[in-house]
Amino acid sequence: MVVRIEGLGATYYPIPKSGTSSVKYALMALDEKHNSVSADPDNEVHDHLRTDWVDPFEPVYDGLGGKFTVVRDPLERLLSAYSSRILDVNVLTRSSADAGLLEHFQLPISPDVETFILNVEKYCASSPEIQFHVASPRCFVGSSLFLFDHVFRFEEMDRVAAFLSSISGKAVAFPKLQVARARVAPSDLSSAALAKAMRFCRYDYGFLIDYYDPARWGGIPGGDPEEISSLHVRSDPTAFRGGRLIYPRTLRNLLDFVAKRPLAKRVG
Repeated sequence: MVVRIEGLGATYYPIPKSGTSSVKYALMALDEKHNSVSADPDNEVHDHLRTDWVDPFEPVYDGLGGKFTVVRDPLERLLSAYSSRILDVNVLTRSSADAGLLEHFQLPISPDVETFILNVEKYCASSPEIQFHVASPRCFVGSSLFLFDHVFRFEEMDRVAAFLSSISGKAVAFPKLQVARARVAPSDLSSAALAKAMRFCRYDYGFLIDYYDPARWGGIPGGDPEEISSLHVRSDPTAFRGGRLIYPRTLRNLLDFVAKRPLAKRVG
């Protein structure tokens, strides 16, 4: 679901674990309807401004202008999802988690990061909250970033604040919301878990090729094309084989991507 603030010449497409709480809070502070709510930084902003799914294989043609979003390094986003959803609040102990499925998979409800990464597809199947937070950014912004007027990196939140200040005419500052109490770094992973995580994020690095380089973490190792990915945690009804999801429609998306990718090198 796009986040729109009346009178503001921008529309925000949130991606979980990419600064959404802070951006939503700032947008609420600019909206008179939400002003009394946003006075409390600890308020659950997502109850007021929701993040919803879109078709990851279709571009977002909704007629809205001023589109912007914030993207994050896929591996760091995955590890942030583990920190916030498991270490901080442990969503696997909530009623929304499928305890029977976790038992069937013989998985612990308080996994260490190694166990979580090596079984990420099973944890996604067992918990819609985990699925939501680790799914590909394409599940929230669609298949093309070329329709967006502004794409900010997570490390550039000061630029997001400056952008909102410039179009609103008001000073915008971001509170630090949803900051995980315990952080997990890529260096904390074994070589096997790192390889699994990078394979899981492989399509996301392709999608964000102009923003993040997987070589920073040693690149994406070779593997089985049928291996689970962040795009597979949400089913694509046109890509089932033998009753289960195998391939996202990457060839069509790749051709579309190559045709539209600007030749000029990205600045900043």
